[in-house]
Amino acid sequence: MQRYTSMTLFRKINIALLAAVVTVTGAGIALADDRGGKRGEMRFERLDADSDGSVTFAEFSRPMMERFNEADADGDGTISATELEEALESRRAERRASHMIERFDIDGDERVSADEIVNRQEKMFALMDRDDSGVITEDELPRRFAGGKRRGN
Repeated sequence: MQRYTSMTLFRKINIALLAAVVTVTGAGIALADDRGGKRGEMRFERLDADSDGSVTFAEFSRPMMERFNEADADGDGTISATELEEALESRRAERRASHMIERFDIDGDERVSADEIVNRQEKMFALMDRDDSGVITEDELPRRFAGGKRRGN
């Protein structure tokens, strides 16, 4: 699985530093991916690939090295700024898509239909229509939609 075999100490240090940068900037290892709840309880189990109740360094580093190898588009054992940018954009797009599905998918089929979007929009509209008049006036709009104006001002 690992594309790099014989590397100089300098290259190994660069890879280690890059791995730290990727972790800090959001690609992170599996541990940083969870925010608690049921998924949070599965952190250890996900790292413990052989389910023996302990995590070796190989198991611990596997998620990061998989991401490293995915980001290393040209397979040269290093990640350029361009490759890193593309990898981060791809992961960001995946997270956004996942969040959108999670937010709008009412029936749980991991797809979003026009009806599900309309349903969500109707709920949002009803919450903003504070006086139940069937229309939203500027003073009912949240600040982010009202051009910076505060409600009631």
